[in-house]
This record gives sequence, structure tokens and C-alpha cells, in this order.
Amino acid sequence: MENQVTRPTLPYFAPADTLPAPLPTVAEILASKRLCSPYRPNVVRVGEHFVVKFGEYVHLQEGENILFVAQSTSIPVATVYAIFHDKDTNKNFIIQEFVPGNDLDQVWQNLDETAKDAIATQLRRDLDELRSLPSPGYFGGIWRQPARDRYMEGGGFGCDILQTVKDVATEAEWVDAMLSAGQLAKPLDKEGAEFNRRMYHGVFCGHGDSVFTHGDLHMGNIRLRPDGVVVMVDWGWSGWYPCYWEVGTAALWRPKTDGYHRYVARFLDEYPAQMGWMMLFRMWLFF
Repeated sequence: MENQVTRPTLPYFAPADTLPAPLPTVAEILASKRLCSPYRPNVVRVGEHFVVKFGEYVHLQEGENILFVAQSTSIPVATVYAIFHDKDTNKNFIIQEFVPGNDLDQVWQNLDETAKDAIATQLRRDLDELRSLPSPGYFGGIWRQPARDRYMEGGGFGCDILQTVKDVATEAEWVDAMLSAGQLAKPLDKEGAEFNRRMYHGVFCGHGDSVFTHGDLHMGNIRLRPDGVVVMVDWGWSGWYPCYWEVGTAALWRPKTDGYHRYVARFLDEYPAQMGWMMLFRMWLFF
């Protein structure tokens, strides 16, 4: 599918006749009100039409991910209007359409079963379409870029690991990168490292080609529009990953909140063994 979609040239700016209003300037963006917590990258609302994600640690690759999904599928995503680096501030900027509504974690407990069923049904349809995109024959980020995944970054402790999963051909090589990420975050002795290697290669094997993966599918990244349409946002960790990666990372985020975990099983196939070992992988990285 990648070879059927034209990779955008960066910096990217949508055609002027497709804009709902003139694009905001960097000064206007920096002066705008933050929409999320101080522990996440800056996301600001600018005027009526725009949301901008920006910062030193925001990767332009995220904007490419959204454009790829928009061009390759019928999945509703925010329209991307600009992707660029500003030399004066040394920050990256992704200007997107403002999606009206609420994040799912803000409204889930107030929804009735009919509404929850409708959300699960749409997510199942969208994720099935996403996962059905033909694999490009490697595991890693889009267009053979680094895998911008928090777990493959060694829990944030060793970004050099990204280069080891920039373009790996097999699931076994992906697992080797998982083990390297763990060793960067929390080195084990020889015996512990060998045990993990044996277990990981025994559990994470035989799953075939990579599938396109959102990679951060918790309730805060699922937006419910007033018309009932669900829009997945925050595609910064997306890429071509193993088939169990989506549900494994989704299950790591508040899996027991208000019965939400039961609905995750409705829109994503569960891989119990892999999910369990991914939870242990998370503990290795972060605790």
C-alpha cells in the first residue's frame, strides 16, 4: 500500500483552496491556550478551525502517518493542513483540523450501552480496515522511518534503539529490538537476559507480516463527535508493527476503567499470551 500512496514532501502545506481559514502563524500558535496536561506535548486550539501539536519532541512523522491513513482508507481522521519545522524556535509543528466533541475518557461513564455498542462497532470497522492494508514487508515506522513507539524507545531511556527498528524484515528481529529496548532501560544479568530472550522468542513468534497500527489507542485518543462518529487522534506512535501490538498497548492503559476492557475485546482481537508478556515488558521498561 505504501508504494501506492505518494509520500508527502516536507515541509507540507495543504492547497490554499482546501483551507477553512488562513493558517495560523507560529507566533499565534505559541500564544494559544494549551489543550492538554503539561506532561504531554503542546497541543493548542487556534481559532475556530485549527488544533496544532508542536514541540521539540513532536515528530513530523506523525503528520505523515495521518496523511497516509487519510489517503489509504475511509477511516475518519483529522485533516492535516501543515507539517513543518520552524528554525527560529527549533520546534516541529503539525496543524490539523479541530475535531469537535469529547475524548472518550471524559464521557464514557455517562454513555448508555447502545452508545458504547455503536462506538465499538465503528472502531471494529475502522481498525479492521486499517489492519487490512497490505504490509510493506517490514516492521517499523512508515516509509521505513524509525518506529516511534514509546516501548521500542527503551521506555524513553534509550532513543538509539529506534535505529535498530528502522527497517527490520521479520518478527524475530522485532523481538530482538524489544529485548534491546529492555536492556537499555534496565539491564539484566546474563542469566536474566537469556531467560527473557528464550521466553520472548517463544511467545512473540509465528504471527506473519506487520499490520498498520495506531499504537496508542487509549480512551484519551478516541474522540466522540456530536454526530456520534468516532475519530482516532494522536497518531505519533503509529507504524507497521506485529498484529498483537495494537491490543497489547491498548490494554496497558487503564484496562479496567468502567468496563472499557470488555469493549476493547469487541473492536480488537485479543492475544492473551502476548498481552500478558507485553505487560511484563512494560514493567521491565518503566518500573
